[in-house]
This record gives sequence, C-alpha cells and structure tokens, in this order.
Amino acid sequence: MAQFRYKVRDRSGVAVSGVVEAENEKAVSSSLRELGYQIVSVEESRGLSVLLLKWAGRFQRTRPQEMVFFTRQLAMMVRSGLPLVDGIQSASLQAESAPFRKALVLLVQDLKGGVSFSEGLAKYPRFFSNFYASMVRAGEAAGILDQVLERLAEIGEEELALRGRVKGALIYPTLLIAMSVVIVTYLLTAILPRFVEIFEESGAQLPLPTIILLTVSKILQRFWFLIPFVLFGAVFSFRRFARTPQGRYRIHRWLLKLPVAGSLIRKTNLARFSRIMGSLLKSGIQAVAALAITQEVIDNEVMRQALVHILEAVIAGSNLADPFRVSQIFPPTVVQMVSVGERTGTLDEILIRVSQFYDEEVERDLEALTHTLEPFLLLFMGLIVGFIALSVLLPIFQLVKVFKR
Repeated sequence: MAQFRYKVRDRSGVAVSGVVEAENEKAVSSSLRELGYQIVSVEESRGLSVLLLKWAGRFQRTRPQEMVFFTRQLAMMVRSGLPLVDGIQSASLQAESAPFRKALVLLVQDLKGGVSFSEGLAKYPRFFSNFYASMVRAGEAAGILDQVLERLAEIGEEELALRGRVKGALIYPTLLIAMSVVIVTYLLTAILPRFVEIFEESGAQLPLPTIILLTVSKILQRFWFLIPFVLFGAVFSFRRFARTPQGRYRIHRWLLKLPVAGSLIRKTNLARFSRIMGSLLKSGIQAVAALAITQEVIDNEVMRQALVHILEAVIAGSNLADPFRVSQIFPPTVVQMVSVGERTGTLDEILIRVSQFYDEEVERDLEALTHTLEPFLLLFMGLIVGFIALSVLLPIFQLVKVFKR
C-alpha cells in the first residue's frame, strides 16, 4: 500500500490533515467522502519523505493523551448514532501516531469482516489493554457501549492527572540533583587540579579531607572515559535483575518500605486498584474476572502478588474481605470497605469512592514528599560543597603558617 497525504474540512468547516495508507488515491477520496469530509487535496507521498515517515513511525510511541482523546471522541460518535466502523475510521484519520493509526485501520477491517469490537481490540494489546477490552465487552453485552467508553475516557484522564502530579512533584528534586552533580564534577575536574601542584610542591602534610578529595579528583581525570561504561553496566545489570520475577519482587518490596515514597507508591496503587476494580464491577463484570483483570494493571509486584492470592482464594470459594485481610498488604480501612460493600451489594460504588479518597491522599503525600526532599537535598548539596571548600582551604591555611615562619 502507498501513503497519501490529505487535507479536508469536516461538516463544521474545521481543517483536518494527516497521512493514511491505501491502495490508490481514489480509495482515499472515497473513504473521506463517506465520512462526510470535504476534500481539499489528496496526494501520494513519494521519495525521501516516504522513507522518513516509515523510519520515524517505527520509533513513534502512542501517547496516553491520544488514547484518551480517541476514546472520548468515539464515545461521542457512538452516542450521536454514528456507526462504530465509521467512528473508528474517522478517528484513525486524526491519529498522530503512525502505529496507532495503522492499528485502527486494521481494526476497521476486522470489524467489517464480522469480528466484534472487543475481540478486535484484543488483537492489539500494545494499544488496548485487557482492562480496556473487557470494559468494552461488558458495554457491548449490556448495550451501553457509549457509557462504557465515556467511563474509560474518564479513567484515562484520572490516570493522566495522577501521573502528571507525580512527575510535577519530582521535577524540582531531579533538577537539584542534576545541578549538584554538575557543580561537584566541575569543582573536582576544573578547579581543584589548579591547587594540586601547589600542595605537592609545598611538601606539607595534607589533611585527610584533602587527600580524599585529591584521590577522587585524580580518578575522575585519569579514568573519566570509564564512567559511562560503569554507569551503563550498572543500569543494565539493575534492569536485568528487575526484569526477573524475584528481582522485581525484592525491589518493589524495598520501595514500599521507603519513608514517604513507600506510602506514596502504596496509595497510588490502591487508588488505581479501587478505580479499575470499581469500574469493572459497575460494568457488570463478575468479581473473579474483575480481580483477574485488575491484578494485571497494578505496578507494584508485591501488591500484584497479593491480588493473585486473593483471586485464588475467591475462586476456591472464599468471600472477598477475608483474603484481603489475610494479605496484610491492604489497609484495614480498605478491608472494612470491601467487607461492607460485599454485604450490601454496593462494592462498585464503594471502591470508586475509595479511589477518590486515595487520589486526595496521593496529593497530600506528594506535597509532603516535595517538602521533605527540598531541604534534604539542599543540605546534602551544601555539605558536599562545604567539604570541597574545607579540603581546599585547610592546606592553604597550613601554607600561610609555613610562609609566616
């Protein structure tokens, strides 16, 4: 198939442009007209531009914002009565990511071939998670696909907001650490070597801090080229260890024990668990299937393993509250809420309220983490710079005393 660039206007006159793959220009024009677009231009991409687009497409990633926009847009189209195939085809024309656009085109072909929407989504797990496909399957069965898509878009927006708050809280500490590394490296490699010859020619006995600093400075100057290899080896070894089930479990268990940060990780996963589990139950999915799906989207391996054991207990005939209590991973408040929700038949609503509560808790923990890290990092940076200054000044004071004599 060839690639074609198109420029069109929708029913309200808004300009839309993009790139699509098709057999010929006539097929592109026909598809655009079927969707109600007024064609401005359609031309085939040729030569170097095609190669560059294909090469860039291999490394292009689908942003979470694009998935949320697609889901929200599709929900509006389905609610307005537009056929599902036309809605997805229209959304594919506006997709920014080439891999995602191609997946939507293939999804349209699957739907035209008689495959259900949820089955089609399951073919592309890179873009549509098991949770996403299961929610759509429930919406299809209950005849409320537009409502389910709207809820999926809301969940996506909540996840994006949470992720954005976490990243925003870590920007300042990250910049402060980077500045500390740059300043210390500059002092050790550019400033300190100027004093080395003076110290060595004086013949005076150097204090211990100066000896330590000179040793570090010489190592950095002589073996600086090894540092990237050492860092790469350390990162590679750590990532390889983290990819093993045992390594991932140990690292995540250690992370949960960290002060402030451990509480933040736990509450973030609790908010995600409650939000997704509650949404699945509200869509009519049974508790066993909902647990099976939810444990796949939990980031922390310790909490995920706890959900696996809870799922096994429920399959064996237990109620929900008891295995939650035995796991000792979930707070007593959550266990109590699960117990109440199970008895009253309102578990879905209670879990959604729990997710809102933990979203607020995460917000407070992020503020606490930021307020804790800032003075600690400033103090640490001050101690390092102070140690360097002391190491340089002490031998200078000794030299001044020698010259006075």
